[in-house]
Amino acid sequence: FAQLAVGILGVLAVTNEYSSGMIRATLTAVPGRLPVLWAKTALFSAVTFATMTAAALIGFLAGGSVLAGKHLPLSLSDPAMLRAVLGAGLYLAVIGLLGVALGFLLRSSAGAIASVVGILMLLPLLGTLLGSWFKDHVSPYLPNNAGSAIMTTHQAANTLHPWTGFTVMCAWAALALAAAAYALVRRD
Repeated sequence: FAQLAVGILGVLAVTNEYSSGMIRATLTAVPGRLPVLWAKTALFSAVTFATMTAAALIGFLAGGSVLAGKHLPLSLSDPAMLRAVLGAGLYLAVIGLLGVALGFLLRSSAGAIASVVGILMLLPLLGTLLGSWFKDHVSPYLPNNAGSAIMTTHQAANTLHPWTGFTVMCAWAALALAAAAYALVRRD
């Protein structure tokens, strides 16, 4: 559920300015428009990465202490564990970028939030309902499935390798940001 919270916060970081009319003041102060997009994405992704990486580390340490009591020790020195903890922060930062991009693109809180929920929750569910070919060949490339590969410690069948999946997720966010940049320059 953290991905939904971060995606929705990304949307609200942008659409609150549109709904209150404050975007006019922002775009008057920065007539080039694109620096507004880049500043919001940089700030939001940096804060999200730091916060979510800290939360993932706390969760890892808390879970590790419970598992150590059951004689199942986990170590952060294991490269897969370190990648999973840092990957959680990276993945959620990119989800936040996706939310910011959809906020700029749609300028509507309800529409952008519905899009975030649809992309993160409904597309993977739809992938399981459309049959094995879709599940095997398309579903691994959906944003949620591709991006979450970086947080796995063991690769399952029909999933992307961790860094490949994260790269695919970044490509989805880059595509959304490019569309948002185009809309911001052309429309606003």
